Amino acid sequence: MKLRKVPAYLLIVFLLTGMITITSTAVAAPGDPGKIEAENYSAMSGIQTEACLEGGLNVAYIDAGDWMDYAVNIPTAGAYNVDFRVSSPYAGTQLQLRSGATTLATVTVPNTGGYQTWQTVTANVNLAAGNQTLRVYAVTNGWNFNWMNIASSAPAQQAAAPTFTPAAGTYASAQNLTLTSATSGATIKYTTDGSTPTAASPTYTGAINVSITTTVKAIATKSGMTDSAASSATYTINIANGKAIPGKIEAESYDAMSGVATEACSEGGLNVGWIDTGDSMSYNVNVATAGVYTVQYRVASPNATGQIQLRKGSTVLGTAAVPNTGGWQSWTTITSTVTLAAGSQTLTLYANVGGYNVNWIQFASGSQPAKVATPTFSPAGGTYATAQNVTLATATAGATIKYTTDGSTPTASSATYTAPFLVASTTSVKAIALKTGMTDSDAASATYKISTGGGVMDFQIRNGTRGNYADNQIYWAVLGLNSSNQLCYLDANGHLVPTSTALNDAAGHLTKNGNNYANIYHKLSDVPLVSTPAISSGRMYLSVGSPLYIKLYNDGYAGPDVNNPTDPNNDVYWDFIEFTLDAGGYHGNTTRVDAFGFPITHRLICADGFDRTVGETETRAALFSAYTNEVPSEFKTLVQAPYRILAPAKGGFKAGGPYANYFDSYVNQVWNRPGAKPTTQEILLGTGAASDPEVCAALNRGVFATPADWTNTSKFYKTAPSNFYAKFWHDHSIDGLSYGFCYDDVYTQAAYLEHNNPSALIVTVGW
Repeated sequence: MKLRKVPAYLLIVFLLTGMITITSTAVAAPGDPGKIEAENYSAMSGIQTEACLEGGLNVAYIDAGDWMDYAVNIPTAGAYNVDFRVSSPYAGTQLQLRSGATTLATVTVPNTGGYQTWQTVTANVNLAAGNQTLRVYAVTNGWNFNWMNIASSAPAQQAAAPTFTPAAGTYASAQNLTLTSATSGATIKYTTDGSTPTAASPTYTGAINVSITTTVKAIATKSGMTDSAASSATYTINIANGKAIPGKIEAESYDAMSGVATEACSEGGLNVGWIDTGDSMSYNVNVATAGVYTVQYRVASPNATGQIQLRKGSTVLGTAAVPNTGGWQSWTTITSTVTLAAGSQTLTLYANVGGYNVNWIQFASGSQPAKVATPTFSPAGGTYATAQNVTLATATAGATIKYTTDGSTPTASSATYTAPFLVASTTSVKAIALKTGMTDSDAASATYKISTGGGVMDFQIRNGTRGNYADNQIYWAVLGLNSSNQLCYLDANGHLVPTSTALNDAAGHLTKNGNNYANIYHKLSDVPLVSTPAISSGRMYLSVGSPLYIKLYNDGYAGPDVNNPTDPNNDVYWDFIEFTLDAGGYHGNTTRVDAFGFPITHRLICADGFDRTVGETETRAALFSAYTNEVPSEFKTLVQAPYRILAPAKGGFKAGGPYANYFDSYVNQVWNRPGAKPTTQEILLGTGAASDPEVCAALNRGVFATPADWTNTSKFYKTAPSNFYAKFWHDHSIDGLSYGFCYDDVYTQAAYLEHNNPSALIVTVGW
């Protein structure tokens, strides 16, 4: 009877006795049989194969007396190491390696922790030369077999270490570096960041240009030989005409870079952008005098997590945090203090955490100047029943105050405070103080909630269409459940009005294609702000150019349906957000689970100072263009220009579509759970066999086969098949957060805002 397989739960390592050891796989010498997959037997009895977590297949369902034969050619008689890749949830199971009637070795399989938790055990055997058949024989049941590796016990030769031309040293100009190894046919792997090279490092194919001070390390590798020792050489490039310090250096004037690109800058000229974590720009400089320097970085970012390091070689000279400046072209200056040696040298701007742009870097001799006093607010932030005149002040005489009222971090180009200003609706005010010869103050913030109604919080709708639509062409409506769990719409006065079928024919109703629809919409020009009561399962529908046409019923409604060819909203530009407003606060998100209509930002302001924005800030045209340029061909078909981009399950990936089986082959390879395998549609919709949120997320993100990567965002969407529609919205959203599929909130990847004591929600319609 076959043993039932159980999932791995713990890795238990046992020390084996006798001639059996747990070890790394030996390197096969030229002519040795090397690695043989377990499923590549020439004959077998009793066993079966199954998908393996390490890739491919393994042999399983092994009972006592089962066997597999393998045809091998042994080049030379002598001692060999035979590695067996095995797994078992039991201790004491055994296999034998046989040649005819002779038992060459008996191997004890350890308890590895499960049928898909693998270890390598090794037997030392003597083999005759020539073609022969080796049999792997099951002494007991209860183990799986992935592969074996046969390698001579004699130590493999080592490849010759690479040599460098020219030799390490100090040079006055850039050098073209040549790497060679005395081992014919060897492959050279190298690094230029000071790290030790491995098989995964870049392969040397031609001369390496070294234009800045660099440490190059290299190894030589060849099949059948052990890797060479690592060679290392440091090239110091002292260029007499390096950029002067003290002085200002434009970011785009780097002498070497990795991963970045330049773009037009709103402050004139170019800036360096597309900076990801690990990217860098290096500058050959000439420091006039050794000592302490103040470094200013001109930066812009919609994120608050960026971090710049100034490095000399592998030494970190200083670190500066990049704030959320309000956008990729909203600039501010941050400051760090570093100590520099005199003379020619190479300094590197390294993105310890990416997600920002850089315009210029400026070095000034001396430590950082005094900081301007942080602005104060009068009255203090809080909830008020009437509009407030806000006064800003700083204790630093002669300082200028710059401020914003849109939640962005103020910069030198923000509005200048000259007199008290009126705050008539819920607003977050931020301010900094500046003075020549001093460091900018810290940013101060105060939120003013002007509550004109009895609701829990204010909803504000704003026009961010860049002049494409007037306020009277932007429409919004809210549908959701009241405290009695009754479907309602939100009227202009902040009241929840129960829906009914009769509203479709009521006075002022909408009509399209001969059908009547309830008019529950507000123009932005008429109702930009409403005090909102508690509401659950809410949706705010937004449209431009036309209201949406939604049928209301006594107990439900028929919203827009992108898969209905006769839907009256097919030629309307629309989008929506989802939310619940209850005793625990506000809980809501933008969503791309169904489709993308136009960019939306979703900003939540709370009484305790919480102020965060999610969504998209790029133009609609830029997003459409980027989508068609960045996603694989299957996903390009989801564009329904000019109106929207569909989610995969709403387009060609649905049942019967050209890509209806997109995930199926992958699932057949990696699925290791009992029961039915999920279909492509179940993966995209989070239903059926993919209804477990973590499983659904791992499948969409392309990491199901490696559970250790389920929480590692750097591994998401790296290989096909993956949900590249969802990846695109993460790549083009604030802080990389988006709801690209139903369970995209797993491991906090969704554009989701949640906080107690909410004051205002600001939804900006973009274009």
